[in-house]
Amino acid sequence: MKSEETKLSDNIQGSIDAILARAQSDTDFRDLLLTNPKAAIFEATGMSVPADWNIVSSLNNAGHVELEFENGELPEDYLEMVSGGDSGGGKALPYRDGAGGKASDC
Repeated sequence: MKSEETKLSDNIQGSIDAILARAQSDTDFRDLLLTNPKAAIFEATGMSVPADWNIVSSLNNAGHVELEFENGELPEDYLEMVSGGDSGGGKALPYRDGAGGKASDC
C-alpha cells in the first residue's frame, strides 16, 4: 500500500503529465499554458499554484511545452510536500520531474 506522500507525489506528476498531453492536442489550452501557466493549471485541475511559485512555460526545440520553476529553483514548501513533509492539504499543484526542476511533454 502506498503512503500518503507517495500518492500525493504520484498525483502531482500524473496531473502534470495530463496537462502537457492536453497542450499537445488543444491549441487554445496550449496558448493559455504558454501565456499564463497558473491559470492553465487551475483550469485543467482545479488546483491553485501558490502565488509565490514562479512557473515559466516555453516551447522546446521539438515544439513541445515545457514547465519549470523560474531560475530552476524549487520552492521549499514544494520540496517538503513531495518529500513527505507538509501535504499542503492537496490544494496546490506544483510540478516535478525529478531532474533539475523541469517538466516536459516529450
